[in-house]
This record gives sequence, structure tokens and C-alpha cells, in this order.
Amino acid sequence: MEIDLAILFADVCDSTRLYETVGNVRATKIIQGILRQLESVVVEGGGRVVKSLGDGLMCTFPDPVSACTAAEAVVATVASAAVAAAKVGGVNVRVGLHYGSAVDAGSDVFGDAVNVAARIQSLASPQEILLTDDVVRRIPDSLRKRTILVDTTTVKGKTVQTGIYRFRKLGSVEDSIDSTVIGLSSLQQVKEAPLTLKLAYLDREFVVDLGHPKLTIGRSEASDIMILSRQASRQHGAIEFSRESFMLTDHSSNGTFIRTGDGPPILVRRDSTRLVGRGLLGIGAAPERDGDDHVIRFVCDLDL
Repeated sequence: MEIDLAILFADVCDSTRLYETVGNVRATKIIQGILRQLESVVVEGGGRVVKSLGDGLMCTFPDPVSACTAAEAVVATVASAAVAAAKVGGVNVRVGLHYGSAVDAGSDVFGDAVNVAARIQSLASPQEILLTDDVVRRIPDSLRKRTILVDTTTVKGKTVQTGIYRFRKLGSVEDSIDSTVIGLSSLQQVKEAPLTLKLAYLDREFVVDLGHPKLTIGRSEASDIMILSRQASRQHGAIEFSRESFMLTDHSSNGTFIRTGDGPPILVRRDSTRLVGRGLLGIGAAPERDGDDHVIRFVCDLDL
């Protein structure tokens, strides 16, 4: 049966340290316990857990409002669990939400809407909720004013680009780059604007865009940005322009730290994540200040 559904994907992430600290068996039990809590949150919020996907869940809701409310509860639940697990390792969650037509086969749900929701979730940062414009245009002003357009992307099966919005925590104090909420009327203008990621390392500047879609980082002289710090690996990582997003991929032993605004740095190690806004990259160590030999400054032109 084909019906309109709000589809939510939640993936518990950043558990590498947890597994390394307590071992696979105990870490698995902790993650499974968190997933059981999330299942209860979804059901209590009027949703349905369709299936488990590794360390994540696929869920459906009858409407976008109940899905947004449940998404917030999911992030809050994992944040609470992370406090309890802080002594042995950290955990986070990435949430993606889309509304559209899907085929409900009873035991599973299929269709383009499912693919879009999964894609949006993959673009989210830890503890971040991302919504598509199909969700945003169907929620009341009280919720819509808490969204901000952060990107657009082309999703498989879609002929037009999809607007991606961050759903901000109620009462949160956003960094100045996020202080202006971009309305739906501005979406087309943003889609037509060329996307550019600007980076600065010591006295040099670099650009990643459609004409220069990939930039490598590392201690090797062959790297586009050659890092002088010994904390960096020779082939440390890369930044690529892909599907209207700037993706950072880390290949190193020490990892790459991303700090935006005044928030704490987020570690990415042998994994990929999307860069948005502006901030500092710490290559092999947490970034303390711009100008250090392991620190790269970055800014996306959408936030200028």
C-alpha cells in the first residue's frame, strides 16, 4: 500500500572509543541498550520502528510534526546515555528525516522516500537532526522558525535538488553564522549560488568547488595541503565536493578534529563527515587556535 509517511533514520555513532575501551561484548550491550531506549521513544511519540540497521533504526510516523518531536527525543536520549557512558567512551546519534510517498509492505517500507531519508541521515553531524524541505514546508511556524537551510543536494531518484535544513534545539544559542533563518522563499536563490569551500593553512589559501572538486591533506609533499606537524599522517585525508556537499574523509591514525563556533571539537577518524559553516580543522590533534602548524581554517561560502 502506497501512503505518505514521515521517515526517520537514526544512527548511533562515534562509538569507536567505547568498543576500544570496554571491548566488543560490553560495548555491544551498551549500544543495544541505547537502541531499546530509542525504540521506546519512537513508539511513545506515535511512531513505528520498521527495523534495526546495525547501530541504527528506521522508523515511520504519520506526520512530520510527531516525527520532529520524536527526533528531538531521540537526540536527548542519546545525549543522556552518553553522559552515563562517558567514563568508558562516547556515543552520539545522527538523525535524518524526510516526508514523502512510500510503499508500506507491512514488515518493511520501500520507495524513494526511504532512500532520501537514509541519504539525509548520512549527511548529519553527531547529535544533529537534518530535515528535507518536504518536511519543513509541512510543519507549523513554531517549528519552522527553528530550522535553518544548511545545504542542498541531489538525491538518487530525484530530478530536482533537495533542500537540507538543520533542526535546532529549542532555546539554543547558535553561532553567528547560524543566526539568520533562511525561509523557503530563499531556497531557489541558494540552489543557484555556486558552492565554494575556502580553506587557509598558515600563509596559504585553498578552494574546493566544482572546478576543483578534491583536495588532499597530509605530511607528504604530494599533498595539496602539506601539513608540517608530526601529528599528521603522510596521507591524512581529503576533502571532496560531492552532491552539493563538502565531505571530509579521514584516513589517519590520530584522526581529524572539527571545531565550529565555540563548540567542542568533534573527532573523525577513518570515517567521513560533511563540512558546513565555518571553523577549524585540527589535523592529528584538537585545534586550539588558528595559525598552529596542525590547524586549517575553513568557511563555506553559503555562510559568508
